[in-house]
Amino acid sequence: MFAQNKLEVVAEFPSERPGNIAVSPEGRIFITMSALVSSKYMVREILPDGKTIAFPDEQWASQPAANSTIKGINGTIGIQVTADNILWVLDMGNPNANPKQNPKLISWDVATRKLSKVYILPDTVLSPASFLQDFVIDLKNNTAVIADMTSSMNSTINPAFVVINLETGYARRVLENHSSLLPLDEPIIVDGIKVTHKKPDGQSIQPKNALNPIAIDKANNFIYFGAMGAKKIYRIPASVLADESLTDQDTAKFISFYAEKPISDGFKVGENGRVYVTDVQQNAVGISSAEGYQKLVTDKRLSWPDGLAISNGYLYITANQLNHLPLLNNGADSSKPPYYVFRIKLD
Repeated sequence: MFAQNKLEVVAEFPSERPGNIAVSPEGRIFITMSALVSSKYMVREILPDGKTIAFPDEQWASQPAANSTIKGINGTIGIQVTADNILWVLDMGNPNANPKQNPKLISWDVATRKLSKVYILPDTVLSPASFLQDFVIDLKNNTAVIADMTSSMNSTINPAFVVINLETGYARRVLENHSSLLPLDEPIIVDGIKVTHKKPDGQSIQPKNALNPIAIDKANNFIYFGAMGAKKIYRIPASVLADESLTDQDTAKFISFYAEKPISDGFKVGENGRVYVTDVQQNAVGISSAEGYQKLVTDKRLSWPDGLAISNGYLYITANQLNHLPLLNNGADSSKPPYYVFRIKLD
């Protein structure tokens, strides 16, 4: 077993909830604010004193103005910083906007805050229930790979990867409904309470959460992934997902089981084959490897650990109590702020 390392508070939030997190090569910390609740600025930088500022600026970090251009972010979860010091954010879009706002992948230069690229996803790679969350940037093969969980509130889910060629902008929907992307047929239980969604007609359901956590190793050799509501991590060569000539049937042959995991909302690949995993049912973060799964740290403040980042010997963690939101708590709000960004020293 690993010794229980000490959590350090990086930032705390009295009302808004952090989503995912990324840390730049020089140690600047960036977060998205959870798309499940309202926030003024969707993307923020955490300053050394724990305060936050909009990134790259207030207009881009806010929701787009009505009938405006695409400048702004409708809602976001996924965020990454690549080794070339580019910050990437996935805007989940807004189909109800006028005009409709399709999801888009945006990048900025961290040092200058200048816009780098925008990739707008076409309807052809989306499903009616698309719910685009985590993603990876593969610099070796010049691709982005997005996990489309599809909404767990729907009776039918059809998770898939959305793969973008970052040179041409060409996007594909890949491996839809492959077995490795699907959740178990069992509820998520946290502190003895089932995660439950109350529908507008009053019916209560336990969401089934498909493909969500996705990560890439430092060498950009393998992409690791799994269903949030399942207990296995799989991996596939990054070059295979980047290969536009392969059929889904051909691509699926390269998927291999990697390790066991708990029910998890996010994970990150570290050194020596370790995958750091959020353990939402146990208020914990652990390590999955070929040897199995072990908890790294358990703390009541790790209420729904969500996003992870690794930088300079530290593991950064967001904890946002999503299971206490009315959306996932049968219509009742049992949240107990504050919400946190932590870090923990890695051995």
